[in-house]
Amino acid sequence: MAKGNVISSYIMATWRHWTVSVGLVSLLVMLSPVVSRHFLPYVAFSFAAMLAVMIYNRRNRSNQGLAIPYIVAVSLVIVGLLMTAFNITVHITDIYELAGEPVNDELPYIVVLSVSPVMAFVSGLFILRRLGHGRFFRTGTGRSDVSLVQRMVWQETRYQTRLLFYLSLSVAVAAWCYTFFSFTSVSLNKPDRFFFIWMPVIVYALSLMYLGFRCFSLWAFYSQNDPEMLVSPHRSTIMRYIIIAGDSLYLVSRQLDIVRGMDPFYDTPVRLRVPYAIEVDIENARQRFMEYTGILKGIKTLRYLFDGLGHSMDSNMFHYLCVLDDRELVTESRIGAGQWFTLDELRRLDYSHRLSAELSAELVHIYTVAMAWKTYDIDGNRRYKIRNYRPTYRLCDIGNWDVDYSDNRWLRVSRLNADKPFFRLRRFLSRITSPSIQ
Repeated sequence: MAKGNVISSYIMATWRHWTVSVGLVSLLVMLSPVVSRHFLPYVAFSFAAMLAVMIYNRRNRSNQGLAIPYIVAVSLVIVGLLMTAFNITVHITDIYELAGEPVNDELPYIVVLSVSPVMAFVSGLFILRRLGHGRFFRTGTGRSDVSLVQRMVWQETRYQTRLLFYLSLSVAVAAWCYTFFSFTSVSLNKPDRFFFIWMPVIVYALSLMYLGFRCFSLWAFYSQNDPEMLVSPHRSTIMRYIIIAGDSLYLVSRQLDIVRGMDPFYDTPVRLRVPYAIEVDIENARQRFMEYTGILKGIKTLRYLFDGLGHSMDSNMFHYLCVLDDRELVTESRIGAGQWFTLDELRRLDYSHRLSAELSAELVHIYTVAMAWKTYDIDGNRRYKIRNYRPTYRLCDIGNWDVDYSDNRWLRVSRLNADKPFFRLRRFLSRITSPSIQ
């Protein structure tokens, strides 16, 4: 894949979602003068269904930035329900304007008066509940240590959501101020059409150009101007091995900045960068481990844990567990300058930020998946009829547990399970809303 193509595919996806989603809202506003009051709610529902299909088709793809389609789809459903309720109310009783005059049901719906405040409310609630405090990162990995792609997509998602909130709020305030001070429900004149139809469409067109320029600037920065060469012309694969013997984990001390004399941190001694590969079979992983360390015998278990994107835009990362028969095997090997740490010592190092970000994320991922698997089934129901039961966790058992550490469903179970309030209701809602932050 050519340099920059990976970046542009993710960045342009967020711009494309804005174009389609907010474009459907603008189209609904433009159709409101020519579509009857009785049919317009169904147009709103059909637009929401189109966005729901788009979200559904992309639900299993990572780093898609689906917050804007989700917010707009929910807003269109609410607006459709409001218009339907208004239609029913007009038929069963007489309703009046705030000025005391009967509502002129010959006028078309002024959609912007409802869709703008609704989108402002839904997007504001989404920012508070779904995009606050880096919760997106913890959803996928259990820790805020994520790839550059994930962080970039999340930041752009939050930026666009905030932009949608401010634009919707501004358009709503302008339209309602004009309604209170200048609008008369006799007919739609030219100023009315400007404020109720053309103003939101112009705002949408300007936002489209602005975000298009922003996305192009982001692409140029990440693909060309990054001093760290985050986008490498040569794709690579990183293989990390967690080494355990008995109930201890083997680490080496590394210096982050030798010139400035920063405090050392600890990481796994075996971190290999190899030519890019979509998959690495376990025998290949075993052979590379033996060649690098010189440990040819005494490997009790070597198993694949999970994989993911690397911190580089064009790299991926595979995580493995290596269980040795004896701690003395590393003494005469090429990685013999490290130390063994117990689980309590690892916790203290992590608490004091002395573990590398990658290792900390690995250990949290393993712990989260293992504890979820030992406590609940895949649907989040308790395995044992004991509320808030916490099973034991030991390093020496990691390789023996029959759990798929790469199954991200266990990460969701750890956050939403039978020990959480309103579990069944929240589980149902999560199945609908979870794709919105992917």
